[in-house]
Amino acid sequence: MRSRLNSRLVCGLLLAGVSLGSAEVNEIVLRVNDRIATTYDYNSERLERFQAIQQAESLTEEKRQELVAVLGETVMKDLFEQLLMLSRADQLKIQISPSEIDEAVERTKQNFGIQNQAEFKAALEASGMTEERLRLRLEKTLLTQKVMGQEVYSRVSVDEEDLRRYYQSHVEDFQVPQRLSLREVVVLESSGLNDDDLALLAEEIRQQLSTGRDIEEVVAPYLEEGVSSGVIDLGWVEVGDLNQDLEEAVWGLEAGEVSPAVEARGGLHILVVAEREEARLLEFLEVQDQIRSIEQGRLMQDEMAKYIEELKKNSYVVANPPPEAAGFRASLATSLPSELDAFRKVEPGLGDSLPLQIPADTPSEGSDEPPTESTVDPPPEGG
Repeated sequence: MRSRLNSRLVCGLLLAGVSLGSAEVNEIVLRVNDRIATTYDYNSERLERFQAIQQAESLTEEKRQELVAVLGETVMKDLFEQLLMLSRADQLKIQISPSEIDEAVERTKQNFGIQNQAEFKAALEASGMTEERLRLRLEKTLLTQKVMGQEVYSRVSVDEEDLRRYYQSHVEDFQVPQRLSLREVVVLESSGLNDDDLALLAEEIRQQLSTGRDIEEVVAPYLEEGVSSGVIDLGWVEVGDLNQDLEEAVWGLEAGEVSPAVEARGGLHILVVAEREEARLLEFLEVQDQIRSIEQGRLMQDEMAKYIEELKKNSYVVANPPPEAAGFRASLATSLPSELDAFRKVEPGLGDSLPLQIPADTPSEGSDEPPTESTVDPPPEGG
């Protein structure tokens, strides 16, 4: 464990050193038409993704090393695709208004449960982000979305025949298991009653519930005396969700029926079946919208790949990648490993939890300064 931590620390310091050192000479590493990315953009993104990989608990050490090994090429590839989209937005003269950015900021706050400006400021500071940089990031996201709306979404069309074909070939995905909606009350072993009195009290409560009386009404006096819990709403449960003894006691019951008292954690549990749903196959009309979303997503990926290829063929590209990213052009023709998708910043956001994890800045605005030691693709005819 110590060697693993030391290895990560060394790698982190090396990456951080590159990022900080590059601030002195901020060269252009990529140009697509009039949009550029600099060494600062590249190193900031690479460092952040390295940290994300190291913090991902689901990855094995071998997989971490594999992802880090191709990190430079991955970052360069993504910067390239971002610049293609932003450059196309320039060509289409797409603009984002301040009010649209305001709305995007508010949606971002809502998505992450930020209640007030003080929480927002604290989250930004914890992520090393300023509101100005966040607004710039959101503006670029909105530009990309508008480009896709104008030139890619219209290519995606799914008819009902396609949806029904998907439904028939994925029937197992639309099987709904049997489930029960349960409420319970626990006669508390912490009440001080002996076992016989606990059992008598539990049976007394069960008998009242079996007559159909409201559970809240039945439980209220016992709760006040401190001998029972309040009403606990367990919601919908499926086979395997409950303690085995509780499951055996309740699973054969119909809606409105009451289980016998079952000894489990905390005391004697009495369960009421509020609703019961048998296992069934969802009908096509119930899942039509879900299937459409799945199919549109799949087709959208295919069309985006084709669209990116079209932009590449019609763009003026100058690349001067760092040594570890020199092979990024070859990676443009291949798919990234699925594990890398979590680290691709297609949608800039505020991370999965507080403190906010806001991705580093995307490429900076256009510049006429030529890159050094570059490889140049000739501009297309008429471009």
